[in-house]
Amino acid sequence: MLPGLLAEFSEENPASSVPKAKVALEKLSEQQLIEMAQAGDKRAFGFIIRQHHKRLLRFIVGLVRSFDSAEDIVQEAFIRAYQALERFQPNQPFYPWLAAIARNLAFNHLQRGGKSESLDKLTESGYDPQSVQLGPMEQMLADENRRRYFKAVMALPAKYRAVFVLRHFEEMSYVDIASYLKIPPGTVDSRLYRARQMLMENLKDLL
Repeated sequence: MLPGLLAEFSEENPASSVPKAKVALEKLSEQQLIEMAQAGDKRAFGFIIRQHHKRLLRFIVGLVRSFDSAEDIVQEAFIRAYQALERFQPNQPFYPWLAAIARNLAFNHLQRGGKSESLDKLTESGYDPQSVQLGPMEQMLADENRRRYFKAVMALPAKYRAVFVLRHFEEMSYVDIASYLKIPPGTVDSRLYRARQMLMENLKDLL
């Protein structure tokens, strides 16, 4: 998916006001890259895609449990972000805005009853749970046991997995999770508690 998506953003728009001289994109700040992309420089947006693609894909795989569906969702998220880029404020962090677009698409997918896959199938497809940025709870587990941990997370029912992933993978606050999922903060707390209880039960021999 990524090579095809990057091909679309590998050349500058002829109508762009950005100079055609090559720019060392890796030396620019994210704000500068976004401003260039807003001015029509597709190369700059392609560089932004490279910076955020892996993190976003791992996050969405954690929500939908399907590598193929996650790839489609991430691609659609980048396309929608590009289409709405002129409304984005460059001085704001880009990833949270992008992740919100992808989350909306992921939950729409889940509400439609989208397919899921086993962790073994996800791993065969290229999903590497050990490379996900782990929080304190996950870091307590030894490297060789992380696979079991992520398998247990994937096995959680969708409503519990959603709050757990949003809290522990994306580090969203209870209030933000409640607002996003349109549920009371108390429900977030109870679902998160239940998710942790199920994980502890499944992983009690490791804990």
